[in-house]
Amino acid sequence: MSSSLPLLHEWMDSEFWNHGAFITSLDEGFVSLGKGGKTIIVDHFLSTQDPVFYLKNFFENTYLAYQPKAFVRVPRSEFLDWLGTLGYEENPLTPFSNDDELYEKDFFHLKNSMTTSLQKVVLVSRETYKGFREEESIKKFLKKAFLFGTGTPYGMWNRHYGVIGSTPEVLFHLQDLTLKTFALAGTSKAGEEDKLLQSLKERHEHELVIKDICEKLSLFMKDLTVHETHLHPFKTLVHLKTEIEGVISRDCDLTSLTNTLSPTSALGGYPQDESMDFLKNTLYSKKYPMRYFGSAIGLMSPWTREFLVSIRNVQWKEGLVFIESGGGVVADSEKHREMEEIHLKRNTIKNHYL
Repeated sequence: MSSSLPLLHEWMDSEFWNHGAFITSLDEGFVSLGKGGKTIIVDHFLSTQDPVFYLKNFFENTYLAYQPKAFVRVPRSEFLDWLGTLGYEENPLTPFSNDDELYEKDFFHLKNSMTTSLQKVVLVSRETYKGFREEESIKKFLKKAFLFGTGTPYGMWNRHYGVIGSTPEVLFHLQDLTLKTFALAGTSKAGEEDKLLQSLKERHEHELVIKDICEKLSLFMKDLTVHETHLHPFKTLVHLKTEIEGVISRDCDLTSLTNTLSPTSALGGYPQDESMDFLKNTLYSKKYPMRYFGSAIGLMSPWTREFLVSIRNVQWKEGLVFIESGGGVVADSEKHREMEEIHLKRNTIKNHYL
């Protein structure tokens, strides 16, 4: 493995653009990249010292496990230098379909189904575009992910499906036995920070996410530290964020940990079993039963053990590009405000990547 820039220029070839992955480390300033190799479906992390990228199925405890043939880990500064030389043919995408109507129907169904036990469900909508051009589009999306200016860039693709984005949300990061994560929920436009802090609905939604994470982590560790809630800017958005950390046991099964944490209530709902049961039966999920948006994407290797939440991304399949965005619905949610949030998140991605 080498981090020299000349090697990177040579390494980033057609094999990478056909079948590859990358993830940006949270604390060391490195970009890890894989190319070639194979992708298989697994229900448990592989017992290997070789680097493996994982992408979790949103509804099931199964993963796309990508075992690259070649792997390189380079300082982010050097990767950005190389990225400055990356060119691509610009090819604007054209609108193909929009699923906001399904979202509205699912919203009203959910409002009529809310109970004292089912407290929150995250509904999703999608906008789809034509014009995906394989290598040229992937080059564009990768470069845009790092030019996004905030969040953690990541991506994984093969000839059947791909995703590239820059997420504000970390599922977990492990350094030795210390696990760090955070609750990220509650959203407003940048410039409306006071409104967000004073919103009972947004604060309630955020507290449910904190409660959900702490309940799940208590299965794997005894002592948790929950820090003060603060504002987290993300391009044209601002979120509520609360950092959480603790120490896991040495015999902790990392597959079980990941399965338990994902999806968080920020992307699924609360409580998890009831919210997931509702989501599986929405009109949206019946139209798109296979889902990776809002799940976990990560890298397991001798030097990296971290998973991100797969949001704020572009995805592609069968020649079509699509953007998914979601928002948490609670008892006092209003449809027009939830639609505003859906569109705000979607437009942040659309205006940058497309």
